[in-house]
Formats: sequence, C-alpha cells, structure tokens
Amino acid sequence: MRKRQTALYALGLAMLLYSLINALGSGRVLCGSLGCQALQKPALWWAGAAYALMLLGASHFRRPLLGGIVVVGMVVESALVLTQVILNLYCPACLGYTALFLGFVVAAGFQMHALAKKTTWAVAGATLCAAVTFVPLARTVCACSESPFSRVSGDDQALYLFFEPTCGHCHSVLEMLEKMEARNRVRLCPEAWSLASVWALVRDHCRTCTAWKDRARCLLSTLTVVRANNAFCMERGLPYVPLIVHQGRIVTGAEVPGYLLSVLRDPLATSETHPLLLPGEPGGSCTVNACD
Repeated sequence: MRKRQTALYALGLAMLLYSLINALGSGRVLCGSLGCQALQKPALWWAGAAYALMLLGASHFRRPLLGGIVVVGMVVESALVLTQVILNLYCPACLGYTALFLGFVVAAGFQMHALAKKTTWAVAGATLCAAVTFVPLARTVCACSESPFSRVSGDDQALYLFFEPTCGHCHSVLEMLEKMEARNRVRLCPEAWSLASVWALVRDHCRTCTAWKDRARCLLSTLTVVRANNAFCMERGLPYVPLIVHQGRIVTGAEVPGYLLSVLRDPLATSETHPLLLPGEPGGSCTVNACD
C-alpha cells in the first residue's frame, strides 16, 4: 500500500512539473513540430498544472473526491487526444502528459470507488474505439461535389497552394487568385490547425449541403483532405502558410504571390485595363494563427 501511495504522489508531482515546464515555454525546445505549435497553448498547460495539484490534494486529503476528479480528467484528455486524431496533428508533449495521467489512473485504482473506475475506463475505451473507427471512415466517405479542395498527389506538374482559414496572408493570396483567369490551374490544399478551422472550411464552401447527411459527408470529405495536407506538412517540417508546391519546389511567404504570377502568366497580371494588384499586405507567412 505504501509503495502504491508513493508511486501515486510521484506521478502526480511529475504531471505538475511537466505542465509547469511546458507552460513556461521550455517544452517547446523538445517539440517544435507543427503539431506541437498548433496544439500547445500556455493556458492548457497551466490548467494541467492546476489539475495535477487537484489530484495530489484529493489523493492525500479528500480520497472520496478522487474518483470524480479522475473521471473529469479522463473526459478532457479523451477530447484532446481525439482532436489530434481528427486533425492528424500529433503533439508529443501533450501525449506525454496523457501517458503520465494514465499512469496516475492505474496507480490510483485502489483509492477510487468501483463506479468511478468503471466510468473512467469506459471513457478511455470509447475514445479508443472512436479513434480507430474515424480514420477508415474518413478515407472511404464520398467526396463532397461542392468542395474545391484537393490534396497533394503524384502529379508533379500541378501547382498546389496550401492555406489555413485563420491566416490573413493566405486570404490575401486567395483573393488575388480569384481575380485571375488561370485560377483553375491551381489546386487549393487547406490545412487546419483547429477544429474551428475545419468547420470554417465546411461552412464557407458547402453552402447548399443543408441536409444532415450531405453536411456530414462534406465534413468528413473535408477532414480527409485536411488530414492528408497536415501530414504532408508535418513530415516535411513546414509549419508555415501560405506555401506553394510545384514540380518538387516549395515556395513560402512573400514569394508566393510573385511565383503565382510568373508561373500562371495570367493575362490580367499585365492588362492595363484590368490590372491585377498584389495584396495590400507586404507578404510574409502565418504560423499557428500568428502572421509576421
């Protein structure tokens, strides 16, 4: 019993210190991937530290409350893990906290009442089933006919423009592209760094999908494209948008508008009667909702 209690305190303290390190920014040194940049938020880490203190306090002073606190934590952790699965953006630092929490749950079993233990592991099991079911479901759903989006394929001649709904520079480039007659030669590849961004893509581009079945198909087909594009950028260490992939070349930031004009050779770009103006912003790029 004493060893279990010692292990419980050690895991709770590890969760606390782990959260504080990441909240203060040190954790980013170990994880600078797109997934970590998109999903790590200081507020979440401070909440994680507060939650670890609650677990330690309950396990020492209020053992009857420990089961309920653990259930709440399992629900929150399950939602965060599912978000990573849905977006195909994985944060090793976040998953490290999840691993410590699961270790705490196992060690705390002897202090939790039966109903709390069953509920906790039922939530974990449901999350695992949802994660396992979602990936093949998203891959097999029929594409929405309204969606203008695509993902990078083996066609090296195609010109792919990556963007994210919350990026101001991306919107400037998209507005410029909309004025060009050659816009159909560009394949739009959306990324999404949050579930809100996914919903924005569906809301803005599936306007006539009013029936719930059509809206669900549009949502799943959009997620399929987003997950593929997120994975493409994660594998190549590309946390910036907008970016262009063309004939094996990757163009980012302020070079994107000029590259589009030079490759597409759009007549509007040189027309005196219909001049094509570059975006008012000087260019640059966005990284996880922050533009330079």
